[in-house]
Amino acid sequence: MPNRRTFLKAAASTLALQRIGSPQTPPAPAERRVFLTGDGVNLSPAEYAQLLTTLTASDRKPDVYLKGGPVEELENRFAKLLAKERGLFFPTGTLANHMAVRLLAGDRRHVLVQEESHLYRDEGDCAQALSGLNLAPLAAGRATIQASEIVEAVDRAASPPYPVPVGAISLESPVRRMHGQAFDFEEMKKISAFAREKKIGLHLDGARMYLASAYTGIAPAAYSALFDTVYVSLYKYFNAPFGAVLTGPAPIIEAAAVLRHQFGGGLLHAWQSAAVALHYFDGFEERYQRAVRSGEELLARLERKNIRVHRMEAGTNVFQVDFPSVPGAEFQKRLADRGIVIGRPPAQGPAAIQVNETILRRSPDEIAEELVKALI
Repeated sequence: MPNRRTFLKAAASTLALQRIGSPQTPPAPAERRVFLTGDGVNLSPAEYAQLLTTLTASDRKPDVYLKGGPVEELENRFAKLLAKERGLFFPTGTLANHMAVRLLAGDRRHVLVQEESHLYRDEGDCAQALSGLNLAPLAAGRATIQASEIVEAVDRAASPPYPVPVGAISLESPVRRMHGQAFDFEEMKKISAFAREKKIGLHLDGARMYLASAYTGIAPAAYSALFDTVYVSLYKYFNAPFGAVLTGPAPIIEAAAVLRHQFGGGLLHAWQSAAVALHYFDGFEERYQRAVRSGEELLARLERKNIRVHRMEAGTNVFQVDFPSVPGAEFQKRLADRGIVIGRPPAQGPAAIQVNETILRRSPDEIAEELVKALI
């Protein structure tokens, strides 16, 4: 019977032979990695550091307490493109949304929102707890609130014997909790006209607005024109490490700057976030339109291989795909070994595929082929 030392030597030799006989698949280079999950390019920490090194090679001045440098450049860029008087950097979209509805509502603290919106479902009741706002949710399980529902809610809130007039309406489009469904633009225009007639402030949570525009064909400026204030995320697909920009009338943005400091959002520097966002913002609309076309070609090829694709009504970059029944983690690993990252397929039901810029790193044919190979 072999002793412990002999056994360990034999085991070590076996493992060594396995490593020699079955070499690990080398990871795909960054320029070949395709992420079929998320809205952005998923930069690793090392890739972030390398990009910042490149972006700071020239003599670029930093901001100081969010004034000057790339932060001011970014604020001005968004304000101009969205046809608003001013833009303001915020560290998070949660804070940008909160400050916008607080200022638009003023003394009329009743605010209408989508029940499935980020403001109502994912911001920890901050508007209620910290600003005393009453968020009244509408359209449960839907991305779009009908204009008639808004009219009815406004009339009901203002009716006697104890009227609570609506001060603001917040709309999100596309809606993350509804798998990226876009708000119906015709209903949005009706709501905008009604809000202006009634002098009710109107805010757009447009975190993914630029992404959605490639699917709806409606320019970001066309969305923006319907609203008093508009927020855009910097980290979802402009790939910044954090941040948001809120745009709107100068008096509201000036008041928001004071509140930003009072709520702890007065960072010493945010140049690194702004510089990365500016880098990816340049040419984004054209690149993402190409990504959308490539995504459609990929889905068509999957359908030709008898893989069913579910296209959501008013959908944007999220699709449901019926892959054959395979172990989720194993399928995920096979794809990762081929340089394709996908969210873990659920135990039952279709898996989600998201389209982002990384889909341009390989042809639709090649990506579809790799997906099929991973099923075997």
